[in-house]
Amino acid sequence: MEPLRISHTAHRRPPRRQTPSAHSVRIAAPARAESVHLLRHRASALLTTWAMSADTLAAAELVISELLTNAALHGRDTMTLALTRTSSTLDISVSDHGQTKAAPLRNPAEHGRGLALVAALTCELHVHETPQGWHAQAGMDVEASTPGSSPG
Repeated sequence: MEPLRISHTAHRRPPRRQTPSAHSVRIAAPARAESVHLLRHRASALLTTWAMSADTLAAAELVISELLTNAALHGRDTMTLALTRTSSTLDISVSDHGQTKAAPLRNPAEHGRGLALVAALTCELHVHETPQGWHAQAGMDVEASTPGSSPG
C-alpha cells in the first residue's frame, strides 16, 4: 500500500537555500498533549526574537499548535519541531517517530479541520508517512516587523 501523502502549494517559491543569516532550531519531546503546550510556548518565545510582523507571528503560532497537536494525537511516541527562518520565509516542520501508539477513538465531528486551517495559513504544506512516522512541512512567507512595532 502506498503511503499517504497530502500536499498543498498556494504558489511556487524558489528552492530553499540555507543562508548564513538563517535561524534554525530543533526541539524534541514526548508526543503527548502536555508537550504541545511546552513546545508551543518555547517556539513562540523564539519566534518573537526573529523579527516578523504580529500577524505572521500569530499565524505561525497557530500552524505550530495544529501540527504539534496532530503529532501528539495521531503520531508515534516522540515528536520533533523544527523551525527555520530566512529573510523571507519561515519553515515549520513536525515529525513523529518511535513506537506506534494505539489510536484513540475520536468523534469525527469534533476533529479533522487542523490541516485545512494550516493549508489556509501557509503557502506550502506537505504531509507524508515515512517508515519512521509522519512528517509535516509547512512554509510561510514572512513579513518582517517594522521598526518600533511590537511583534506581539
